[in-house]
Amino acid sequence: MKKEKIVFIVVDGMADTPNKKNETPLSKANMKNVDYLTSKGVSGELIVVPNKYWDRLANSSISHVAAISLLGYNLEKFKPIRGPLEAIGNDIPYKQGWLAIRCNFSTIDQNMKIIDRRVGRNIEGLNELVKYINDNVSIGIPFKFSRTYGHRAVLMLKMGLSDNIVLNDPLEVGKFPIKISGKGHEGLFSAKILQNFIKETHKVLKHHPINSKRISDGIPPANYILMREGGNNLHNLPCFSKKFGVKPFCISEPGVDRGACILAGFESIKVPDVPFEESLDFIFKNICFVLEDHDFIFVHIKGPIDEASHDGNFDEKVKSLELLDKKMEIFRKFKGVVIFTTDHITSSILKKHMPGKVPVFVNGIDKDYVKKFDEEHVKKGRLNNYTPLKLLKYSLGK
Repeated sequence: MKKEKIVFIVVDGMADTPNKKNETPLSKANMKNVDYLTSKGVSGELIVVPNKYWDRLANSSISHVAAISLLGYNLEKFKPIRGPLEAIGNDIPYKQGWLAIRCNFSTIDQNMKIIDRRVGRNIEGLNELVKYINDNVSIGIPFKFSRTYGHRAVLMLKMGLSDNIVLNDPLEVGKFPIKISGKGHEGLFSAKILQNFIKETHKVLKHHPINSKRISDGIPPANYILMREGGNNLHNLPCFSKKFGVKPFCISEPGVDRGACILAGFESIKVPDVPFEESLDFIFKNICFVLEDHDFIFVHIKGPIDEASHDGNFDEKVKSLELLDKKMEIFRKFKGVVIFTTDHITSSILKKHMPGKVPVFVNGIDKDYVKKFDEEHVKKGRLNNYTPLKLLKYSLGK
């Protein structure tokens, strides 16, 4: 029997919490193509990251954990660390023992208070600032500072350093950066190096002409680096191809989802850092192209869907979902299997990630009675409390 080709689409932060009108962006958006595919398939709720992991990850993000889980790997056995995974996902050379740290360009005021953790989500001049930092900052050990996507960056310290450290991002605006600290002699040494990097980069950033131009253009200056989720250890995942008997390919923006796929042996391509509609064009054109030679395509879509939630912009999230839905029309006559889900809930009300089950549909195998794809309707579907591993086995007929 001919094996069906599978397209596994993960829309970052798509699920949401209801507002006062009991609406979510998914329930509000006109998603005629997604709803059509839902009505012709089976749907339900997916447990991507069990609640116990949320408790463990206080003051940390969940995306890197979700990325490993979505590929069907055991989170007790394969415990990801965000910094190194972020580096791998951005093709930044990494060696075991090097300390890799996830960073944000951010904006602080003259009193050192954080007024924007993401520099207005505007990348004007950030590449030039990265080059200037690498050329003009010295901290006594070799390092590489790389912008990855949007306001995000990775700092790679190219020597064996402890990751037993507390970094400086308080995760909220209106607060002051945390003084970086470490435990034990080696942790204290790492903290001292990193605090020096923060001090020296702030010196060169605050008066840089790029930031003068950003201010004159009405854009928050990129005058400070916030750090979190550093790590010095990374292990390969078992080969996805051997585990599931497919030839896999990943289409994703640079980041942890692409990093997880690379560690699992996927071939991959990076989605360029361009406006959302252009990125969707790139993604869906490449889905069609890659399907010719591969039978499992993992697609991660970020853009303004997750970002709108973090910014508390319900209407922008609705608009972005509707743009995505237009592209989903190509699957109405697709002869393979489409999996459509998200990695986590991102609440537009609370402006942060939240624990909980997320909606999922699988089109191309069987059919139930759900007609609309949103957080509430899928609860009536047949894929009840599925894990990613169970979802993959179901989709692959295993």
